[in-house]
Amino acid sequence: MPSRSSSEDGENSPHTPELPSNGLTDRTSTDNSTSFGPGSRFHFTRKKKRQLTQRSAQQWMGWEEKGRAPYHEYVHRLVDAGWDNLANLDTYMSTDFEDTNLVISVVDVLEDSQMKRHDDLRTADALQIFLSGQSREGVKVRLYMAEQKGDLSSRVIEAFGHNLRLDPRFFQWNLTGSNNLLSPADRHRAPFTSIGFTILNPSTPSQTDTSFQRITIYIQPDKFGDGWTGILLFNSHLKTELNINSVVRPPSYEAGSYSHLPSAIKKEWKSFRELYISSLPHLDADEMVASPFYAIHMLYRLNRRCWSDIITAIREQDRRIGGISEASVSHVEDIRRCFDQVKRGGSLGWNPGSSATVTETKVKLEEDFTHLLKQADFLWESREKMGRVSHRRAEARWTALTNAFTFLFVPVTVISGIYGMNVSEINGSTPDIWQFFVATAVMDTIILLALAISSWLHIAKRQKRNATVREAFSFALGR
Repeated sequence: MPSRSSSEDGENSPHTPELPSNGLTDRTSTDNSTSFGPGSRFHFTRKKKRQLTQRSAQQWMGWEEKGRAPYHEYVHRLVDAGWDNLANLDTYMSTDFEDTNLVISVVDVLEDSQMKRHDDLRTADALQIFLSGQSREGVKVRLYMAEQKGDLSSRVIEAFGHNLRLDPRFFQWNLTGSNNLLSPADRHRAPFTSIGFTILNPSTPSQTDTSFQRITIYIQPDKFGDGWTGILLFNSHLKTELNINSVVRPPSYEAGSYSHLPSAIKKEWKSFRELYISSLPHLDADEMVASPFYAIHMLYRLNRRCWSDIITAIREQDRRIGGISEASVSHVEDIRRCFDQVKRGGSLGWNPGSSATVTETKVKLEEDFTHLLKQADFLWESREKMGRVSHRRAEARWTALTNAFTFLFVPVTVISGIYGMNVSEINGSTPDIWQFFVATAVMDTIILLALAISSWLHIAKRQKRNATVREAFSFALGR
């Protein structure tokens, strides 16, 4: 399997050509195959026996036994024609893995500004039937939200790509990131982008451990009219205790009346797909049609909230231990990347929308992320200063301890030298051993008192106060 990368560097890629309309082998239905619709060339072949892999997916051993499916054939021909930045996608689609926990939610924004949610789809077969059978009549916007653990199965990629005629770089991005896929200019103008979520992980003992999830988003304008289709790929079933109401404005207060308030809800864990769906009733349907950025801006709000929680948790953990915890705040670049997306309105390739609501939404998000970046930078700078102070204190303690040992052994050396002198005053009579230890103790005491007095005078001069006996002798003893 291709490994996932978060790198944003890449090479320029030419505009993706249209799907080939001929030159593909038609497939007919067999006993253990599935084809959809009269005359459909979309064909799955599979065996009844499945093998479990080490991932959360199941491998369909009979995938493409009769040859490549249409969209995969398209990708394969692009690779043969020189689009080698799609080679990983071509290789990936040669083997089918289907997530056993796949769930795809579909929400429509209708012409009458109402929203309609279809029954969730849980298999690639169900997705293909829906895509080939559902009409867009009366639908201005259709959102597909696919959630799975890990990467999409080849059959789901085939279904989306074949029916919606998607740019294959979208799936390549979802699998391996944008490394060597798009130049910065193309990346900013592509019809797809991704948002990285880092959230606190409550399942570990550390209060600052985090988990990561990426949401890849494709916005495709309709050929006719002002509608569009959105595909959101959630690569994890990661759940959080966040509630969407925490990032929206509460209802206004009406004295003596509470009927307009929402009813009490039970606190529960939700995936980001479920959180995003719960945010849709808070949005203006007409603004969603006019601006894809407005339609997904709740994801940016949630992203900002997650980062704010992480920064707060790190700050509290540092304060609790009185130093620097093991948590990392090296994700400032991820915050900055998301902020740049907000400033572009998601992608420069989307219809930005120019209404007052969309403009206000964008301005508020920019303010929120500006403040978030300042918090992150301040936390990082504070931890750097604390690290330098802790390092200096450790060096000072070690130096003081070394000096203390030196001062304590100086009397031993001095007294040993005196008693070893070959003079009549010493050799005239043999001294008792206790005299040696008494002399050493007296000199140690004198040195300790001298160090304590020096420490007391230093504190009085620098801090303008009288040091305690403990403070003075702590320095003398190297503590």
